[in-house]
Amino acid sequence: MEEVISYLDKKNIEYKISGKEVIIKCPNCGKEKLYINTESLVYHCFRCEAKEPENVYAHGHFSKLKELWGDIVPISRLVKQKTDDPDYSIQVERYHKNLLKSSKGMKYIYSRNISDEMIKRFKLGFIHFHNHDWISIPIYEDGIPKNIKYRQIPPENPNIDKYKREKGGKSILFNGDVIEKYNELFIQEGEIDTITLIQNGYENVVGITGGAGTLLPEWQERLRLKEKLYLIFDSDLPGQKAAEKVWATRLGRGKCWNVLLPKEYDVNKFFMSYTKEDFEKLIKEAKRFEVVGVSSIKEVFLQMYEKSQDEDTQEKFALPWKNINKLLNGGFARSRLTVLGGSPGVGKTSMSIQIAYHFAKEYKLPSLVFCLEMSEISLVTKIIQLHYGFTLEEVDYSDALIYQQELKDLPLYFGYSPRIKPSVFYETMKEVRNRYGVEFGIFDNLQRMIRTGEESDMAKASGMFKDITMDLDIPFLLVSQPRKTGGRELIMDDLKGSAAIPADADDIILMYRAKTKSNLSNEVFSPETSIVIPKSRFSQGGKSILTFDGARSRFYEETNI
Repeated sequence: MEEVISYLDKKNIEYKISGKEVIIKCPNCGKEKLYINTESLVYHCFRCEAKEPENVYAHGHFSKLKELWGDIVPISRLVKQKTDDPDYSIQVERYHKNLLKSSKGMKYIYSRNISDEMIKRFKLGFIHFHNHDWISIPIYEDGIPKNIKYRQIPPENPNIDKYKREKGGKSILFNGDVIEKYNELFIQEGEIDTITLIQNGYENVVGITGGAGTLLPEWQERLRLKEKLYLIFDSDLPGQKAAEKVWATRLGRGKCWNVLLPKEYDVNKFFMSYTKEDFEKLIKEAKRFEVVGVSSIKEVFLQMYEKSQDEDTQEKFALPWKNINKLLNGGFARSRLTVLGGSPGVGKTSMSIQIAYHFAKEYKLPSLVFCLEMSEISLVTKIIQLHYGFTLEEVDYSDALIYQQELKDLPLYFGYSPRIKPSVFYETMKEVRNRYGVEFGIFDNLQRMIRTGEESDMAKASGMFKDITMDLDIPFLLVSQPRKTGGRELIMDDLKGSAAIPADADDIILMYRAKTKSNLSNEVFSPETSIVIPKSRFSQGGKSILTFDGARSRFYEETNI
């Protein structure tokens, strides 16, 4: 409830509270009929829903209201996904007929306790390829099979993947056509488990067709409008981590309930050993995830133990430069704010873009670049230069569709708003984390956000960026301008605006490039770039040298040039 109430208070919007609902006057119809559920964060204007169901105020997620009222900035992706959907109906029918004639395929399906009714309903199939036998599972959208998942029939060949899918198939949820029919849904890992639940009378269930930690933006858009979600994930640490850190966090902890299966059981195995009454008991025992920031001492000890068992606890995202990583104790890490400072023109934006590109390419880490100094086209031009090694002159905008095909899978997002306020950026960052799964952010730069230059305003903004790293558990890079230094190397105290900036930062990276005379007697920056890390909470910091290839907008380790 706090999120809704605090937001409405800040906006000076009058409201009434009725149980879990907050009631406000609808900006469209003018009636006090707009209800916001403080747990699911779904709103309805009952008058608009009846009279104008297509109106944005009729029904939606609370974040949509924030966006409509100017408190969330729209974000664009590097490459929009293709819209041409496949249709695998012919293959599905052929594979299904193969299964009905295959004793091996039917024996495996029966071993999973799947009935003939389910086999026919979901058009399960059989196919032989890669010198192995597979079960085929069609995945439908609007009644059309737009993807096919394949599962090896045991004994499995360890030299090939246990699961495969059609190349070019659409990434959709299994049984996803039911989403709009129900306000409560079961979400679980895998297609066979989903079929098992349906076979046992639960029609309101969808299955994840990727890994447990996969929550695509288009899935999130549909699921966040539900009133209640039951998450049925593996009870091991990776499954529970995905349930809490990805699904409950991005869809809303207030609406997500954790259904805990016995250890080493999935839904299919559970129903082969237990009854529906036993499963109903698990549903009744389901609990919501703990409120972030409030933990008992018992829970803290459990968290400590879980961290000791989690290989990703010390997860680091290494930068493209080995020597810099050594100075930063391995690279960037979650819940840490890094401030990048340097005089105008030394390449702060270029370095930031190179880091975002590297994270997206090497780690598949969804990243947001919010830049107040360059257009999206200029930023994407730098991405093209980094990817192909082009000079600026070699980038041909008429080849944009070719670049698109090559770069379409890079999870990069871009934002711009000339007069953005810290509070709006916080809401925007939270929304792109929830909607797109963004796990790394860049803001360029602090001084253009706080144009007053007032120390108190700078301190508040700096604190907001620190809050982002802690609240969203992501690494964040904040670009900051220094005071005029007369051409000397920077020190930490040169960061312009407030002492809070270096105080809030976990790591500080300072860039310096000396000016030299060019052949035309003009002063230009030397390509040699001094990188100084005067502060790092988890390492001793130090100094290293990079070389800037300005023509290709790329920094290299000095030894690589």
